[in-house]
Formats: sequence, C-alpha cells, structure tokens
Amino acid sequence: MRTKSICICILAAVTLLARPVLGQTDVAALETALHGKPLGLRSFSADSVTQFTYVDGKLLQDPVLLHGLGAFIPDTVRQKGSKILIEGQIEYLVLSGGKIAPMGKLPMRLEVELQGAKPEVVIPQLQALLFFPSLGAALKGLPEYVADMLPFPSDTKFQPACHCFHVSQDAKWTKIDIGSTNFAAPVNIKKATNPGLDQMAIDEKLTGTITLIYVITDAGRVDEVWLAKPLSATLDESAAKSERDNVFQPATLDSKPVGTVLVQTIPVN
Repeated sequence: MRTKSICICILAAVTLLARPVLGQTDVAALETALHGKPLGLRSFSADSVTQFTYVDGKLLQDPVLLHGLGAFIPDTVRQKGSKILIEGQIEYLVLSGGKIAPMGKLPMRLEVELQGAKPEVVIPQLQALLFFPSLGAALKGLPEYVADMLPFPSDTKFQPACHCFHVSQDAKWTKIDIGSTNFAAPVNIKKATNPGLDQMAIDEKLTGTITLIYVITDAGRVDEVWLAKPLSATLDESAAKSERDNVFQPATLDSKPVGTVLVQTIPVN
C-alpha cells in the first residue's frame, strides 16, 4: 500500500523552491547551493534522521517511521566516511488563517550512503534526487489518500477538502462519498499505549496535542503514519512509533475489507 512519497516546502508568497545549481562537484559547492533555502523533500519523511543509499543513479530510502508535509532548510553539508550528511531543520506546514504556514522548526539530518560510488559522481545529482524543483510539483506529488487532509489546520476544527472516504482495493485508491451506506469505518480493537509519552512531555515542559493520520490496511494494520500537526521531534516520533501498534477491525466496502485513512489526535499532558 505504500506510495512514492514527495515532500513540499513553502516560500513567503508560495513561490518557487530552489532550482538545481550546476557545478556542484563537492560538498562545499552543494552546501552553497542549498544553504538556508526551504526545500521540498521528495521522500516525505518527517523522521529526524532520514537515511538513503545511492544505487545506480537512484536513492533507495530506509523505512520511514513518520511521514509529513514540511520544508527542509539545509544548514551544512559534509562527508563523513562513506556518507554525505546534510543537516538542517524542518518546518512542518499547516493551515493558519486559510494560508499555508510553517509551524515551528525541528532539527533534521539527511544521510546518503554512497556504497562505493564516487562522491564527485553522486554530489552533482543529489539536489535533484532529494528535492522537488517547485511547490507546485511537490503539491501535485502528495499521495491522493492524504492530499485533501494536508496541510492540516493549526487552529480550527479539521474539515477535509473532500467530503469522502479514501479506500484502497487491490493497491488502488478510490474515493467513496461520505454519505455512502455501503462503507463501514475501521474500529480500533487493540489500542496502542505509550505510558512514557506524558513523562517525556513533562521533561520537555510541553503540553498539547499531536495529530496523526493513519493509513490502515485491509488487514487492519497501520501501514503508514503521517504527521498532520506536530508538537516536538521526540514526542512526535515516540507517538508515531507506538501508534503503529494499533490494530483495527478493517474498514469494509460492500462488506469486503478495504484499506482506508484515519485522522487521530493524541493528547499530551
């Protein structure tokens, strides 16, 4: 059920992202090209550390714990052993006052394992492999099953753009009218617990909510977790990790199990 993921970014007037720059033959040149620019991460990862392996002109990504809609702002680029490290911050994007806006900054690091490839061959390709060229391209790349839920409102009650249910059958997503009587929503039959989450919030002196979007399979398992509204990097990732333990009686369409998407808000005290 996993879908090719793409991450987005935002500029002040919702304009263009940084375009690829020629001549990036070493980490210093790549750092100059990327430094301080909000970029749309193709992988849609919201993990604080996101890992890739370069293989035959492509980047293979390690499993993602948490997906999200955000702008990655690189700070430094360096090589450490067989890896290229791009360190910076991610700004999660939400709706505020009807406009797309960033919601805080959290540290993030991209790690690209060269796996024997020459840095001077890989580095010129990295900007195009990692990031989308424009906001429009990134927005169009949002997976259909979350495209009408993201960006998520920061201060108002959630109302999806589409008054429908997203369902997956035979690895294909379709939309079902919200008034449909032949669709039954999933039911949580084993609720995940994270007793350490509140203590982590106390340690960080934070309180509030984390809003996640689950992609639930036709077997009732959580396949993907998307961060809709963050609280902090450690709390978000801890919540996502534990929430994957939820088990559902799967959604049904015409009495047949189907995959679907569910929004869940987790209070943190």
